[in-house]
Amino acid sequence: MQFPGEDKVQNEQLNKHRRQSLILRVSIAVLLLYSLSIGLPLSFMMAKQREVLFAQTLKSTEAVVGYLAASAKVPLLADDTLRLNTVARDAVGLDGVDYAFVVDRNGVIQAHSRQEMLGRQYSPPANAAVVSENKEGAVLQYQDNEGRQIYDLARPVFYNDKTLGVVHLGIPLDFIRSSVSAQQTSLLPALLVPALLVLAGLFVLAYLYAQRFRTGVTALVEAAAEYGQGNLRHRIAEIPDDELGDAASALNTMAEQLLARGNNHVQLENYLKISSVDRILEGPASPVTKGEAYAVRHQVAVLFAGVKGFGSYAGTAKPEDVVAALNKYIEIVTRIISKHGGYVDKVIGDAVVGIFGVSLYREEHTARALRAAVELQRTLAAGSEMESQLLANVCVGISAGIVLSGNIGSNSKVEYSSIGESIKEAYWLIGQGEPGEIILAEGIYVQVKDQVLVEQLETLQVAGSSEAIRTYRFLNLKEKNADQ
Repeated sequence: MQFPGEDKVQNEQLNKHRRQSLILRVSIAVLLLYSLSIGLPLSFMMAKQREVLFAQTLKSTEAVVGYLAASAKVPLLADDTLRLNTVARDAVGLDGVDYAFVVDRNGVIQAHSRQEMLGRQYSPPANAAVVSENKEGAVLQYQDNEGRQIYDLARPVFYNDKTLGVVHLGIPLDFIRSSVSAQQTSLLPALLVPALLVLAGLFVLAYLYAQRFRTGVTALVEAAAEYGQGNLRHRIAEIPDDELGDAASALNTMAEQLLARGNNHVQLENYLKISSVDRILEGPASPVTKGEAYAVRHQVAVLFAGVKGFGSYAGTAKPEDVVAALNKYIEIVTRIISKHGGYVDKVIGDAVVGIFGVSLYREEHTARALRAAVELQRTLAAGSEMESQLLANVCVGISAGIVLSGNIGSNSKVEYSSIGESIKEAYWLIGQGEPGEIILAEGIYVQVKDQVLVEQLETLQVAGSSEAIRTYRFLNLKEKNADQ
């Protein structure tokens, strides 16, 4: 069992879940887009920056080596080992320097930051690899006894184009890397701020797109719901220039075509002179299933509405006004007959013939015919004050009897209609009345006399009939029926 409002709550929860799912998908798409458009280039830039910073760090260390070579020139000429060792120890005091030593032209270590190395013959490490080499010096990379990667920077000491010796400076690779990382960290905000701004911009654009997408989808869902409820006049107002817009245009076109087809159905009903095509198709004995020979007798009430003095009116008024007034009159009569369960059997000029008691609505057909006539005259009287005077000149005759209803016509044209003496009788009744009146035949009056107030008229002799018909002018419904 569903409680009132439960469907609405479920729909709101479903829409909320869809929005969350959409936002999640958009967020993932934005992150992927960010990774491709910003993340990968940023990673490439960081890698290039590390290379640049690494080279710059080595360059600054080479400057220290150059300073040491300049400081060692005079002590080497003077063979002042004490001063050379002071220079080596001062170099080790610099940040990141692991060792420093000076080799004379014979390859003997004259000064070293480690005392035990003094006086030894220098030879390059066995596992050393040349990183760079030129006339100003060389850079070797090797692994020491502790497993550390060391960069050895060597700078010759010249005097008058003669080599006095070589200055060596050892820098651990870990120090260079940590120095590079520290510099990158200090520069990172300058790189991340633009990237974050771009990311924020992408999220904003993605959110706006998601909102636009959700709005478009919501419009499509609402339109589908309206069409499902039969509101084919609903249209999607905003049509974006994208795939959703194409779907919205397709839905609008579909609704227009279905509405036009529905209007054609109504027009077909009008051509068939029946208030609902479905009525004519009811049951296993419908005229369609029985074929052209189908015909059934029914006890019916016949309502015949005609315009008194129509010929005079049509001769004096403009043809356009005549057609407009006649169409309005026929539309009112047809609608009211249908409302009370009858169907329009014929439209002959200014006359409209309604049959009650055929098809779906057979119960109380005489009472329904009378109520239809009363409402018809009231509606026409009200309409005549604002529209054509033709509406005030309608007289209605109601008779009762047996008619033969079925397929009438030829092979080329067949229509569902009724024939019988009661239809002719209803026509003759109009001659007994005045504009705005309702005239009842004896057969109708007998069945509804407890409901109506009438005035008896002269008997009516119908052409082709041997007996005269008693007729009555309808005055009003009795009080207990007036509210029905």
